[in-house]
Amino acid sequence: MNVLVSCDENYINPLKTMLYSLFKSNDIQIEIYLIHKDIRDEKIKEIEKFVEKASLGKGKLNPIKVEDLFSKAKTTFYYTEEMYYRLLAYKYLPKNLDRILYLDPDVLVLNSCEKLYNMDLSDNYFAAATHTIPTVQSANVARLSLTSGHKDIENYFNSGILMINLELARNSEKYEKEVLNYVENSKSLGLIMPDQDLLNVVFRNKIIKIDEIKYNYDARRYLAYKLKDKKYKLSYIISNTCFLHFCGKRKPWLDENNLGVFTSIYLYFWKKAMNI
Repeated sequence: MNVLVSCDENYINPLKTMLYSLFKSNDIQIEIYLIHKDIRDEKIKEIEKFVEKASLGKGKLNPIKVEDLFSKAKTTFYYTEEMYYRLLAYKYLPKNLDRILYLDPDVLVLNSCEKLYNMDLSDNYFAAATHTIPTVQSANVARLSLTSGHKDIENYFNSGILMINLELARNSEKYEKEVLNYVENSKSLGLIMPDQDLLNVVFRNKIIKIDEIKYNYDARRYLAYKLKDKKYKLSYIISNTCFLHFCGKRKPWLDENNLGVFTSIYLYFWKKAMNI
């Protein structure tokens, strides 16, 4: 299995926590590709050693350093340049890779993700989940339809967990041009979540929708999901959900943030990862 990650030094510990949970939930060989701009060599070596120990020798880190890939893109303190790297990852990854699973560092992996990894992507660039809280979904669709001028935007996909069709992107004559054109114009569009907005505008007709409960569970929405269906209680999520995603600016590793039922689960994995 090939897994893509990207972060700066501020997110190394969350990255370790995510990787620890990935290895514990998937007893297979996993190649980790870390695309970054300025992580120091000593920190890369630290992550390499962590991957070796946490995976019991079944994981390998492949660091890829890039420079000025998205220097013109819209960024903020919270939305950094690294968030864009997944979109042009095929340019820097080995040519023999036909697909890769991208995971944000603020994810916990609770169960096997092999079924998702081996899914049929057909002629789509991505597989992703929407977060179907009605007001959030409809507001983002309306916002992007207005700012982009495209009236055929029907979904707003979360970009934190993606299956990426590297082969299709690599063989496309217009993929890179469309991404870079959008980035060039993004600063004037008033984008709220720049990379995610890009995904939903440029590739709106090239994304397979996957189940959010199983593959991109929003950890902030426990009560909302339970109201939607009573079966979505904690025991169900632990047994069936693959990716628990701590979306938003409040993170469970920060002392001031208690995100309810999932904080203790996250901190369990965090402590295990920090002790390796």
